[in-house]
Amino acid sequence: MKAITIAISICLSFVLIPAILHGAPKVSAPNFDPLDWRRPVDNPVFTSAFGNNHDSILFVESEQEYPYFLIVSHTPQSAQLWRAKTFSWDSSDWELVEENYKIGNFYEYDDGVKVDGTYYLYEGGKVFTYTGPLETSSGKWKVSGAFPRKECDDIGVFYEDGIFHIFGEHGDFPLGADGTSLAHFTSPTGLGDWTLVDAKAVDPNPDGGHRYGVGDATIAKIGDHYYIYCDRESEGSPYKVVAWRSSDLNQPFEFLGKAITPRSDEVDNWDNHRIQDPDIGYIPELGGYVMTCNMMDIDGNPGGNFPTLKEKQTRVIGVFYHGAILSEPRVTSERKQKF
Repeated sequence: MKAITIAISICLSFVLIPAILHGAPKVSAPNFDPLDWRRPVDNPVFTSAFGNNHDSILFVESEQEYPYFLIVSHTPQSAQLWRAKTFSWDSSDWELVEENYKIGNFYEYDDGVKVDGTYYLYEGGKVFTYTGPLETSSGKWKVSGAFPRKECDDIGVFYEDGIFHIFGEHGDFPLGADGTSLAHFTSPTGLGDWTLVDAKAVDPNPDGGHRYGVGDATIAKIGDHYYIYCDRESEGSPYKVVAWRSSDLNQPFEFLGKAITPRSDEVDNWDNHRIQDPDIGYIPELGGYVMTCNMMDIDGNPGGNFPTLKEKQTRVIGVFYHGAILSEPRVTSERKQKF
């Protein structure tokens, strides 16, 4: 989850004026539709040139010469670091700062946040920190703390009012690498001293059992509500991104519906098997939110060079725009679905 340095919305004429904050976006959005996510183009693939790309982390820092940084997980040996002066879904509008970007030795990184000039990244129960320009950060991250991975894994992180909040996989989902709920922990430092708030802050199985698995959360505050987007899967139904909402960060979240779903009935797209690992960010120049996701295909069409995956599989980062930005048909019009 996910470092969102965001903008304040000031209500005269609904004009958005960017301002940098540590934590929740303070955008006044009385008409924000949490399920209105759209593709800016038919196949909004960030890049397919580097093989297996997944688990992206977006940093938005409007005061910087390069306001946008994207960390894209690749292999346990290295990730990739990109930067851009203007936001785009297409990597051709970005600069590849480091193709062999070094953080730790993990296949993926869960989420990140920047607080008081320090970047925090979370993965595998470890908290990595770095202070300084991201352009020069490769190989300079250090392990500064830990989080309770056994009770809260594949986490999203959110910072507000001096408190770090993490939401992560809790419980054993028998059909995949997920939890049966998302647990909520807090810490004053983000490095340790974690306190359990609610083991079922997000509960896709309110009637018990383990029909649904959830994980990989990203969190944003929009208007007076907190929103969590996360993976959800069940037997015979691969990953898609679903939405949850609460007016109080420390109270349970309600299920809203499917936000982004794979196009399983089409064969020539990069996302016809599953969509997962969302990361939300507010883009001041667009006046709205975007979400980067991991998109997977298994039929070999369009295909490409993905040597670390099984035959015909592809995995790329896709970029989705909130409907407040675009006028094309929605990614999905499903809302308030029953489980």
